[in-house]
Amino acid sequence: MNHASPDILMVTQFYWPEPIGSAPYCTDLAEWLTIAGWQVRVFTCRPSYPEGVVPASYADGSRDRERQNGVAVTRVPPWRPERRGALGRMLGEFLFLARGLTALATGRVARSRHVVSLCPSVLSVLLGRLACRRNGHHVALVHDIQSGLAAGLGMVGRKGWLLSAMRFLERRVLNGVDVIFVLSEHMQQRLIAQGVTAPIQVLPIWVDAAAIQPIARAADGTVTALYSGNLGRKQGLNQVIDLAEILQRRNAAVRIMVRGKGGEADRLIDEAARRGLTNIEFLPLVPTSQLADSLSEGDVHLVPQDGKAADYAVPSKVYGIMAAGRPFVATAEPGSHLWRLQEETGAFQCVPPGDPEALADAVMALGIDERRRADLGARGRAFVIARHDKAAGARRLRGDPAAACARDPVMGDAPAAPDLVVLEPAPRGHGREWLEHLAARVRQGDPAPRLTFVVAPPVAEALRASFAPTRCRACRCWR
Repeated sequence: MNHASPDILMVTQFYWPEPIGSAPYCTDLAEWLTIAGWQVRVFTCRPSYPEGVVPASYADGSRDRERQNGVAVTRVPPWRPERRGALGRMLGEFLFLARGLTALATGRVARSRHVVSLCPSVLSVLLGRLACRRNGHHVALVHDIQSGLAAGLGMVGRKGWLLSAMRFLERRVLNGVDVIFVLSEHMQQRLIAQGVTAPIQVLPIWVDAAAIQPIARAADGTVTALYSGNLGRKQGLNQVIDLAEILQRRNAAVRIMVRGKGGEADRLIDEAARRGLTNIEFLPLVPTSQLADSLSEGDVHLVPQDGKAADYAVPSKVYGIMAAGRPFVATAEPGSHLWRLQEETGAFQCVPPGDPEALADAVMALGIDERRRADLGARGRAFVIARHDKAAGARRLRGDPAAACARDPVMGDAPAAPDLVVLEPAPRGHGREWLEHLAARVRQGDPAPRLTFVVAPPVAEALRASFAPTRCRACRCWR
């Protein structure tokens, strides 16, 4: 029996090289699984998020099959309607489903006994179910609850047939998977309230705190309030335009920088021009390699949300902001995910959604208090390193989709996967000490789980030297 190449198929509309949203999360997961010894295949769209335009290097289809960092990627053309209403979005998602079914029927994509699928959209999860072999294992990553977002943003009526159909489809499809991973407890509770009975666990967003370091910004007498990310409806970006208008009326020494792309970009630019706002600037997103520099441009960051949709998605940008050591002001209702995160971290401030005067007060107060900004930023970075660092995400592999597949009791011909995978990319610093401490604690278990290190070469050599004399059965070091 061949144990050399266990296979996992990931179904997601969003993947590398898209710089924001769910794509970096899915890309990290696929590459971690590859490092852990799985043969990973991804079925996805040609990149187009958040601009809505496929870049020239992908538009002709010549890269519809490629290998990226050991992951085999198969792509199909996306369909992005000019007006992204609920029906337009659903049509685009049905086309992705249809193209996926065609790929399965023609053999372009082979079915697998281990499937990970991303929601949005629930139709991608349905495709994952159909791509999963009998007695296989299917894991769903739910990053947005579409029915809740659509209702909260006014894209469908709160009691209409379309909303009922969306909730029915979500419930039926998600109840057919083996385990669901969501980004927050709020999302978990919302799915349970909708009648989802499949096991639901929380697997939060992670961020590369080693790559995103705090960078000091030269003082120029003006405070920069920065919004960076997707310019879509769920972000509630009218609040940023209102904020700019109030700050301009107050003659505040605050400039607003909006960095991003998305379906609302043109409308926001036109609205700022219509109001005669001279204190707001719209800029494109920067490459991922420049993310730390880009985040450092803001003295205060802005995280607006539409309050009616806040519990159905998690703004992943907040973890990058905290990694950069910057404070932010969020619009969030008491008891919401962001409100509770504020209470837990003490790293930012929440104001009520739809209250631009309160938002302006908070931005101005932070703008003139450099010491408080530094304190909030330091708290945020400490929290991210402890709870949401990319390395910590890999250390929690026991609770993520990889381990869910690895522990599948019906995995007949798959090899025993590591119980724990530890990722430590930094070649210097305190990494070796905590890795040795972790290994020592693991060895005390009975039976001791296997521990796989994915580390920089210098750290690997040091660990080999530390554990070779005892031939520790709990540890392996990978370069």
